Amino acid sequence: MGRLLENARAFVTGGGISVGRACVERFVQEGAQVAFLDIHAGRTQAVIDATGALGYVADIADREAVFAAVNDAAAKMGGLTVLVNVASVMEGGRVVDTSEAQLDRMFAVNVKGYYWATQAAVPHMLSAGKGSIVQFGSVAATHPGWGESYGVVKASQLALAYQCAMEYAPAIRSNAVICGWIQDSPSSRLLQTIPEVIGPIMADHPMHRGASSEELANVCLFLASDLASAINGETVVADGGQTRTQGNLNALMQQMGPLFAGNPELLARNLRNLAAVTPDELMKP
Repeated sequence: MGRLLENARAFVTGGGISVGRACVERFVQEGAQVAFLDIHAGRTQAVIDATGALGYVADIADREAVFAAVNDAAAKMGGLTVLVNVASVMEGGRVVDTSEAQLDRMFAVNVKGYYWATQAAVPHMLSAGKGSIVQFGSVAATHPGWGESYGVVKASQLALAYQCAMEYAPAIRSNAVICGWIQDSPSSRLLQTIPEVIGPIMADHPMHRGASSEELANVCLFLASDLASAINGETVVADGGQTRTQGNLNALMQQMGPLFAGNPELLARNLRNLAAVTPDELMKP
């Protein structure tokens, strides 16, 4: 068997770190021409240097910037056949504590941003006569935890995947992936370094660990490739069984506010994680 994405032309949003970067790397390894966007200039350049992919510094919430990046990439690659939306932002907390600005930003990135990238990509896929769309999300879409307001916007990504599956098949397949804990996610990396927080959660987790970005990129690779030619309008749950238990998660989520309020150093460490440029930098103790 040859490489899984030979002759594919892929675009990845949020391709600068974590699962997005892993998708860029795996897709290049499997023979695809790959372009990506990321809001962080340093991350974008690091991935360009590491992979040779086309990189664009853009905020997925900016419709004009997204269309410009997708259209330019399609022109340079000779079309577009794969879209993987990974870019995401998580803000706010409990329903009563989440501000309008936080909710607006989550909607701008996780709802509108995915919509803009999909809008931009679909015409190119129809012109190519084939395509695969993967909306990468979170189990918060179906199992939102305590203080996890972004579950509302993550649920919208599943609806978008299903709508496209109905509208553009058979030329385009459209699916979603939802994950649980990610070992090298900038937004949750800090929590995974605090034993009293993560220990009980992972003790209750069937796999006793979060997924690696590479594992999750492989799920996206499968859906993007012709190996998944019969799969359309589905959600692949790649959480290692997390949502089969989740018993300790909600109780521990309620400890987050007091934990951070009493330790400014944790806030500083979290900000460093969110600003990390490379996986190695993110995973430093």
